[in-house]
Amino acid sequence: MTTTAFIFIFASLLLHSLWHFLCKSSGKASIAFFAIFSSTLFLTVLSISVWSGLLFKLPWHVYKFAMLGAFFGVVHEVGLILAYRNSDISLAYPVTRALPVLFTFAITTASGWGKMLSLWAIAGMLLIFSGCLLMSLSGGEAQDSIRSKIRAVRKGLLGIVIAAAGTTGYTVADSFGINNIMQFAGDTNRILTAATYSTYREITAAFILWSSVMIFGSRIGKKGLCRELIKTPQPYMAGIFAALAYLLVLVAMNHVSNVSFVQAFQQLSLPVSAALGFVILKEKISGLRLISLMMIMAGLVLCVIK
Repeated sequence: MTTTAFIFIFASLLLHSLWHFLCKSSGKASIAFFAIFSSTLFLTVLSISVWSGLLFKLPWHVYKFAMLGAFFGVVHEVGLILAYRNSDISLAYPVTRALPVLFTFAITTASGWGKMLSLWAIAGMLLIFSGCLLMSLSGGEAQDSIRSKIRAVRKGLLGIVIAAAGTTGYTVADSFGINNIMQFAGDTNRILTAATYSTYREITAAFILWSSVMIFGSRIGKKGLCRELIKTPQPYMAGIFAALAYLLVLVAMNHVSNVSFVQAFQQLSLPVSAALGFVILKEKISGLRLISLMMIMAGLVLCVIK
């Protein structure tokens, strides 16, 4: 994994934490929220991609991966809605981050996609996975027992698995898509090229989400929620931050030998979020959470050992 890829991923996870915080703080995570979110994301990347000169010139195989990435992105968002509806975010979020590390590694290994990972990298990813799972048990109320926390996670298990499957799906699909468009684009600026790919991905996702809102209406959310969300800033701000975050991830994918590295290093968002909570919000870090954070950081170190 190159230094360039690490810098891009680290910058993206800061932006990712911001949009995720906006989604959580709104208290209105729903299909309508993500429809507005995805539309804003699309308009943001479109305003960048118009300078690439690649719009309407891409070959079919790039469109194919963009549409597949969009589909799995919507699956991920549906999973998040279900997970957060049935389980506390502090319990569910680390697990939704942990499973894609294992899923992506398993799929790329079984399929032979990308360069074979070293034993150090494999050990690091397993340590990151274990640290994320342990972090989920450090969430919730301090007086809750480990058993009650496991039960709380199990309530949102369906949504967690769906979200993790969606994350794995779009990570793999987008890695193929971005590699294909980078080869097609040649010397075109990488950010502009990534924005062009993301434009096609997000217009597909927005179409799926708005179609769901129009077809199912209040059956998938509170009546009048869409009109209410249109007047609030959170989905728009979240869309802008997510657009910038995912552009950086797409560029990083072109700088790694195996896309599993991207998935593993995105877990840096957990230690960063914990550090921000400790410094800014004066939150206490329990012994269990400290151990889980150390496991994640140790896993990341193992991943970069040659």
